[in-house]
Amino acid sequence: MKTTLSIVFAFIIGMTSSSAQTPADCAEKLSIFNELCKAKDFDSAYEPWMYTRKNCPTFHQAIYIRGEQILNHRIDKAKTPADKEAEVKELVKMLGEFDTHFPDNGRGNRIKKAMAYFENNVGTPAEVYQLLDDAFKNDRANFSNPKALYVYFEIYVNDFEAGTKGIKLQDLFAKYDMISDKIEEEEKQVSDALDVLLQKEESGVELSDKENTSKSNHQINLDAFQTIRTSMDNKIAQLSTCDRLIPFLGGSFEEKKGDAEWLKRAADRLDKKGCSSDPLFSKISDALHALNPTAESAYNLGVSFYTKKNTAKALEYFNQSAELQKDNNKKANVYYTIARNIYGNSNKVQARAYAEKALAAKPSFGEAYVFIAQLYANSANECGDDPFEKRAIYWLAAQTARKAGTASGTAAAASYDKLAPSKQDIFSSGRAGQTISFKCWVGKSVAVPNL
Repeated sequence: MKTTLSIVFAFIIGMTSSSAQTPADCAEKLSIFNELCKAKDFDSAYEPWMYTRKNCPTFHQAIYIRGEQILNHRIDKAKTPADKEAEVKELVKMLGEFDTHFPDNGRGNRIKKAMAYFENNVGTPAEVYQLLDDAFKNDRANFSNPKALYVYFEIYVNDFEAGTKGIKLQDLFAKYDMISDKIEEEEKQVSDALDVLLQKEESGVELSDKENTSKSNHQINLDAFQTIRTSMDNKIAQLSTCDRLIPFLGGSFEEKKGDAEWLKRAADRLDKKGCSSDPLFSKISDALHALNPTAESAYNLGVSFYTKKNTAKALEYFNQSAELQKDNNKKANVYYTIARNIYGNSNKVQARAYAEKALAAKPSFGEAYVFIAQLYANSANECGDDPFEKRAIYWLAAQTARKAGTASGTAAAASYDKLAPSKQDIFSSGRAGQTISFKCWVGKSVAVPNL
């Protein structure tokens, strides 16, 4: 009898508790923690958030979006490594709940789990890699975190170097290619969005605050992807010397000479590693162009002739490559190659013209602005009628470098500003506010700053 009463009592308590968890209760608690999160009061938000998370897990995605903020706050303020680890694991658990209850949320939670472990030194590299690998294979569209892409590659490289997991050089190249392709996709998406804003700005239309924020974020992301790409290239370069790469690819040539994708990858790899002077590069480039004449095969032939110091032929194929190229990012890169490698300082007029072609193809191609600025700076002794005017060209160089909107552009501009006439020089010259026209190849003018 006592047991029966206990069961009935428990049932009544359960019914009472269940009936208390109404949609109105969930909405009220969600509203409370949402407002507290807006006010950055994550400590006070924790209790109503936990109530909603436990009792109304499918009520609204805000439970998990705000929950990420709350738990990251708790991770940051954790006083001991054990406390931090517990909070990290709670965050990983909650992100899993998010995907369970809202499977199409598109928030990249697999990547977030991995980076929570990695950035807080929780778990093992194997656990981090497994989460990233799962994300890359099953949630590739949302794998857009530059740092996560690099960590994914770095752990794989470390495993290759350790030699304990049977990873071969070809496997490493395949992983590099897959991640590089993803970086290229992300860069294109970001730079295309940035180009729209830059073209709008160039037309004289003032950007809104939201658009200016987007512009800044896009430029930051492009810088991040460029940094990651450079880091990956450095990693692969250490492991694939020409002495190792040439026999490796040469041994597969006969088998792969009908495979356009393999030929393209092989030529690209030899070019990036600085092995393009080897006869194998010409052999692969010729085979690729004969098999399927494309912008890429024409570019490779351009590189081949350039290494043979046949710049006329190199220029012919580079221009052919640019004309065939449908991707504006790649078209800009080809024109930039011509500007830097074919002309450079030996023909500044043509070098600038091709750098400007790169910018016409891709307005967000900041490297071209930095290069043009360098051409101006290198002309300080060629332009101007007196020392003041000769140094004034550094103002033009700085203005041009700043147009890049990148960290390298900002750094270059700062260095040129230091070389330009000082305030004392401007005062002594009496030329404040005047316009200086450069009659040399530059053909532009610059205003002397007012004091």
